[in-house]
Amino acid sequence: MEALFIGLSFLILGLACFFWFLFKYTKDAHKKELEDWQWVRDDKFFSWVESDISLLHRIGSKSYILTKVILLFFALIPVVFGVFALWVFFSD
Repeated sequence: MEALFIGLSFLILGLACFFWFLFKYTKDAHKKELEDWQWVRDDKFFSWVESDISLLHRIGSKSYILTKVILLFFALIPVVFGVFALWVFFSD
């Protein structure tokens, strides 16, 4: 029974995030996020400690489409977990 609850939770959360990013993440929202996260590129200490976040910010600042594709890909990860959990539940 846990697999059903876990599967539905991940599936619903993943689909909600996917559709949110698909329809609500616009170019204006992208510009606002870039302005909010501008300190990542300017902070010398942060760029040495957390270079992955700085790299993601550089990639995101280059292209709106690339950022949207990456966000949609990350939103599909919980969907896949949910589908596998539901598959386990219904395969028994």
